[in-house]
Amino acid sequence: MSRPEEDDAGGSRLDLLYREKAPRLRRRLRAQLRSPEEAHDLVQDAFVRLVGATARQALREPEAFLNRIIRNLLIDRGRRLARQAIHVPVEEDTLATVAPSQSETIEFAQVRERYRAAVNALPARMREVFLLHRVEELSYKDIALQLGISVRTVEWHFAEAIVRIGKGLEQ
Repeated sequence: MSRPEEDDAGGSRLDLLYREKAPRLRRRLRAQLRSPEEAHDLVQDAFVRLVGATARQALREPEAFLNRIIRNLLIDRGRRLARQAIHVPVEEDTLATVAPSQSETIEFAQVRERYRAAVNALPARMREVFLLHRVEELSYKDIALQLGISVRTVEWHFAEAIVRIGKGLEQ
């Protein structure tokens, strides 16, 4: 048998949490996302998930759980945006009609050679991880599976490769 007093208390507790926290969350997210609509949608999604979670289980700290939900939604949003290709239409009449100068062409060739040398100077496993991610466009997870190492190790190899290549290009 259900206990209406508990349901009402839980519902009013969530209502109070919404009235208290939603405006502040919207302001914070609006500043972070630079979009009032996205901020509003994210707060709504977070509270919908919170209500769903409280329907399944009693939450001791719904505010902390709400903050975790917001964090996860932001991470999901970031991943979704990262997967979207940026497409900028280019009109034929806006294409550059001036060829690069000879010095620019030489400089580009030198930078490309320093880049290749820096990549070739990487330790074998690090170079393999870097090339699988940049050239083959494999995800960290796919690289980890292919090489039999952890995703965290793939992340480390890739980050270290970027640092070393950057140093190689500075020389």
